[in-house]
Amino acid sequence: MMLKRSVLVLFSLLGIEGCHFHTGPSSESLNPESMDLKLLVCKVRSSIFIDSNQDAKLSIGDRITYVFDVSKDGACEQPKSTFYGVEEIVMSHPLGDDQKQAFVTRFQGTFRLNEGNLQVRGLSDLHLSIDEWKGIEESGEVDLAIANIFPLRHKLSVVGQGGSYTGYIGTAAVSPGDPAVVDVSLFRQFKLD
Repeated sequence: MMLKRSVLVLFSLLGIEGCHFHTGPSSESLNPESMDLKLLVCKVRSSIFIDSNQDAKLSIGDRITYVFDVSKDGACEQPKSTFYGVEEIVMSHPLGDDQKQAFVTRFQGTFRLNEGNLQVRGLSDLHLSIDEWKGIEESGEVDLAIANIFPLRHKLSVVGQGGSYTGYIGTAAVSPGDPAVVDVSLFRQFKLD
């Protein structure tokens, strides 16, 4: 009698465990170890200068906030995603013969995508002609092009925030152009159960 009961319990447990393995896609297919994304920064929707030190010019410590239209599907005609960001000027230097002013900035922001958010941060560059630079005199809306904001190729760190990107970290390589291309490489930081 005891042997029958033990065999019955054993087969019941195996049946339950067997059902567990065949109920749907594996967690690996839902949460891959790594993923790559190509995002296009299609246009600058708005850029606002904040004159933090009230010196009536773009200088160290000042900030510029941005809203960009972003495409994940490669079509900039109707971008469906947005980037919200800010960069703070940390260093300034002239660019020599072509009459430009360059700024090194602390850049950070969030890509708001349908599948979740990606936070990026790192050092970046901002290039302005002398006329553009001198034309920024007070806090408020400024007219900047993608070429001003992403003049050079650079890398940023990435942290996934919610949705499909929860638990992922990685890097983003920003390539200048119109549109600017952001190649994101993510890998799983920890395993979600």
